[in-house]
Amino acid sequence: MLKKLLAVALVAFSLGAFAQGKTQIEFWTWYLSPKFDPFIDGVIKDFQAKYPNITVKHVDKQDTIERDFQAQIALGQAPDVVNLWLDSTYTAVQAGLLRPTTDFIPVAQLKSIYFPNIIDMYTINGQVYGFPWYGYVDQGVMMYNPELLSKAGVDIAKIKTTSDLLEASKTVKQKTGSYGWLPPVKDPNGASFLGQFFLEGLPIYDKEGKAAFNTDAHAALLQKFVDLMKADVIPQDLLRKEAFQLTNELYSQGKAAFIVGGPQSLNRVKDSNKDIYGKTKIVDAPLGAAKVQTGGAFTLVIPKASKHPKEAALFALFMTNKTNQAKFASVVPIVPTSIGSALDPVLQTKAKSTDPIDIATSRVAGAGKLINAGFKPPKNTEAVYKNFNDNIEAAFLGKKTPKQALDDAVTFWNANAK
Repeated sequence: MLKKLLAVALVAFSLGAFAQGKTQIEFWTWYLSPKFDPFIDGVIKDFQAKYPNITVKHVDKQDTIERDFQAQIALGQAPDVVNLWLDSTYTAVQAGLLRPTTDFIPVAQLKSIYFPNIIDMYTINGQVYGFPWYGYVDQGVMMYNPELLSKAGVDIAKIKTTSDLLEASKTVKQKTGSYGWLPPVKDPNGASFLGQFFLEGLPIYDKEGKAAFNTDAHAALLQKFVDLMKADVIPQDLLRKEAFQLTNELYSQGKAAFIVGGPQSLNRVKDSNKDIYGKTKIVDAPLGAAKVQTGGAFTLVIPKASKHPKEAALFALFMTNKTNQAKFASVVPIVPTSIGSALDPVLQTKAKSTDPIDIATSRVAGAGKLINAGFKPPKNTEAVYKNFNDNIEAAFLGKKTPKQALDDAVTFWNANAK
């Protein structure tokens, strides 16, 4: 632990040595304002107190962040620190827009500050891009309505795997008319059904790096979910709404028994139905055969066009340190990606709370070391993911067999993800 603390201190000292003159850097976040302004403003204030020669201008971008990022670079007005996610980071690297984080900090030291699996996630062509910030897990924990399970005669202690959860969902639907678990089927911002393959230990790519999710085993798993939708064990509305959104709606109405995901899933339930929220119980999420948590992490990147890259790196390191990640996790149930954040006393106290969000937050606080994105994003992500989702939908609607849908998706993926 002492070695890790010394490594962080030495990195901060070496970067801070460059911050001698008065400098202003511009920091872009994504969809964090105004709700999290107090937290971000507080960290900026602490940073500026420590480094009085650097001031930070905070700008929050929302759905236009990628477009605005490229436009500002073209205008010669690049921001200095930008909050991106995995796909957008890969796209920016492919366009030659980012400085490797390893220009500032050796990879060995990065892996002593942040979980190595998150560093590996952001390693592209042998270089690390970005300072890992707040993470998330797709499985996280399982939150459930004990009254619905009691009516269905389902024993929560017997749900250990995703297969168990699907069987329990059949029982819940048969006995109560409500749904059980609503798995991610079609996500407009990604290729969420690929996660089902990865959770069960089925490969996404072959050894040559080509898409290979069209084996008989993949098709059989997709067929299993298609059959569940035909039987109305999982609703067809999953083809029109994200699982996160639909689950929150139905759970809040007492029409779904389970929420599998991060603690933030309960925020809407708390606002919509305090009675159901108060009754909600929390257990560890059931996992698939691979025994991993799919998920990801957001990051802070430094553009090549930044006029103050060393000051930017110093700020990114400060914003993402274990103390500030723990503070962020105490405000909103993110998963810290900095080693040691989960041991923060504030997060430890949440484990003793009776509040469902607090309990869930404490359970996922240490999940950063388990996060696995499942696969590296392809090039031309927007077109490739759209084609994948179109084919998955065709299988669920009976327009294609699962095998044909996956064959077509793999063919398009390998032809266009170059």
